[in-house]
Amino acid sequence: MKFTTVAAALVLMTTAADAQTTWQMHINFPAGNFDTQNAMKFADAVKEETNGEVVIEVMAGGSLGLKGPEVLGAVRDGIVPIAHYHLDTAVGDEPFFAIQGLPYLTRGFDDAAKLNALAKPTFDKIAERNNQKILYSVFWPGAQLYTSEPVEAVSDLSALKIRTANKSSTDFLADVGAAPVLMPWADALVALASGGLDGIATSSTSGVDGKFWEFMGAVNTISYVNPTAVVAVNLDAFNALSAENQQIIMDIAARMEPELRSVAATEDTVRLKELGEQGMAVSAPSEAFATALEEAARKQWDAFAESGGPEARPVLDAYLAERK
Repeated sequence: MKFTTVAAALVLMTTAADAQTTWQMHINFPAGNFDTQNAMKFADAVKEETNGEVVIEVMAGGSLGLKGPEVLGAVRDGIVPIAHYHLDTAVGDEPFFAIQGLPYLTRGFDDAAKLNALAKPTFDKIAERNNQKILYSVFWPGAQLYTSEPVEAVSDLSALKIRTANKSSTDFLADVGAAPVLMPWADALVALASGGLDGIATSSTSGVDGKFWEFMGAVNTISYVNPTAVVAVNLDAFNALSAENQQIIMDIAARMEPELRSVAATEDTVRLKELGEQGMAVSAPSEAFATALEEAARKQWDAFAESGGPEARPVLDAYLAERK
């Protein structure tokens, strides 16, 4: 009798273990980052609502060894079952993804949401073509302009050496007369400390993380881009789940997405306040400055309409009509 009971217990344990699916999620940001925290909240909800049948382990800080441009392909090929990545990093493989990173196309979180709603069908089609499904997306705090002295007009940007993180930002700032320098984050902090840079274009979160007040005195909230980050799952891994658990995960993603997006908006407000409390002069662009920046940005919009694929022009035009 005792043997039978133990044997039965072992069978139940084995069955439970076999039923559990564990996914390791790549994310490039550290555990304390707001979007890593978002991913952890999502993972907790998935574990709870699937009764532990699906467990997502959030591997923070890029601990799985992937670099940004590699992540789309890594999810596609099943190297990782699930990942968080910025669409910007996959533009080399999928040009349409560039739409969410076009300078001054979005002017804040509300604009980013409008653009995403129109672009989402194409994003989803691209994801499926790459053997994955986008579960949810988050718009990151806008890229602000940090400088030693306040920048109030395009003329103030003349020849300023400003660090940028991607080609789009580099081209944009060059078009308004600055002297942008494309370089990794770690190198940028060294260049700031040594006087090799006059400024940096990045988010309020990065401004606080980098303690920019130690090097610069002003930040203009031009918010010229709100990059989109997604969490996407490999389709083979997703389809291997029971239909019930697939639906549970999709329902969780749809339910939590507005909350996760609001975290980013709150993050931006809190960090900008912190920058001001640390002594930086925080200002918004004047109408004339904003208009001049947008005029310069339109060059990239037009280029994207030609290079972003058949959906590029229709989605761009629909968004611009709605944005007004």
